Amino acid sequence: MRFSFFIAMRYFFTKKELKVINIISLISLIGVGVVTMALLIVLSVFNGFTSLASDMLSYSNPDLIIEPSKGKIINIKEINTEKIKSIPNIQDITPVIKESVLISLENAQNIVDMYGVEDNFFRISNIDTTMYLGSTSLYSKEKANCILGYSLMLDMSLYQGAEKLNIPIQFCIPKKNPTTVIVPEDNLNIKKAIFSGSFLTRSEIDNNVAIVPLSFAQELMELSTNQVSNINVKLKNIKHSNETKAKLEQILSKDYIVKNKLEQDPVYYKVVKAEKLAVYIILGFIIFIASFNIMGALSLLIMTKKKDIMILRTMGATKKNIRSIFFINGVMMSIVGMICGLILGLIFCLLQQNFGLIKMGSSFIVDSFPIQIYFTDIIAITLMVATISCLCTGIMSRKIKFNK
Repeated sequence: MRFSFFIAMRYFFTKKELKVINIISLISLIGVGVVTMALLIVLSVFNGFTSLASDMLSYSNPDLIIEPSKGKIINIKEINTEKIKSIPNIQDITPVIKESVLISLENAQNIVDMYGVEDNFFRISNIDTTMYLGSTSLYSKEKANCILGYSLMLDMSLYQGAEKLNIPIQFCIPKKNPTTVIVPEDNLNIKKAIFSGSFLTRSEIDNNVAIVPLSFAQELMELSTNQVSNINVKLKNIKHSNETKAKLEQILSKDYIVKNKLEQDPVYYKVVKAEKLAVYIILGFIIFIASFNIMGALSLLIMTKKKDIMILRTMGATKKNIRSIFFINGVMMSIVGMICGLILGLIFCLLQQNFGLIKMGSSFIVDSFPIQIYFTDIIAITLMVATISCLCTGIMSRKIKFNK
């Protein structure tokens, strides 16, 4: 193997002879480098946009959420909340009840997502910073309050804002065990909460969310004080959400699942995964095409080195030794091209990340293309380029013909 490697290096760094081969080899090397660089940049930009979208979901989705793997209800007493809070990156947790209910006020009605929460929910979700009207107080004079999204407030004909505060809004949900009765209302759980404020996040939760006290929601849904829909988790550093998620999964049993922001929106999550896979497939195919240049360079090198092959065979070199020489030569072209591509790609990504070289225009929510470099992408690119290159050079080296 050392013999094959030595000869392959001599062929790879040849300068005085075979100028055409050197030019073709250089073109092949540049081709692999350009595609590798493009793959890293495209994936990093894709990661940047994904991270940006995740940040935009910050109001509608918590950093992490703990849900039951089966059913819709968690018994919070069965979870070691103190152990969860002891995880270094976790800032706070809060139980939440989420259920679709009918709300009505005079002639206005709407099906909404009712959030039954405790006081710290507003701080964890940052909704306390988006209050358009009123306050986040869940009770006033021992009566339950409700806080509506801005668009929902308008849909409920609460246009006058402050003048409509303290108006009772009716919440309705079917009973767990309905009976056959003449009056339909007898099969409904009905409770009233006082309209006490509105929030404006400029996201989808403005349209269909009504926030009420946790105990109010539990009574409406006929739940005990230990039963909730999920547990929202606030992180100190969102960048380490996957590591924190893994730690939570170790603490919790298989009866619970932990989701990050993207996983809480399954449609968007599937689209992101499908698009990233498509990027890998398309650019992987381009790398495969670029490898044909290497196969062409190897083919020309083999043709011009027929005399050397005969001499090496006379000196006792085996067929495997000779095939290894050209295999190593082709792999070296791919590796050098890949390393150059990764270095240039990383330099570009870091410059874009820190200085915003390529702008997006004033109409976008960010000034320049967002970039996120993931080490896993670098590993995946390296494995992809190495695998395709080894496959192509292996096929080419196997085609060497020897005189009997």
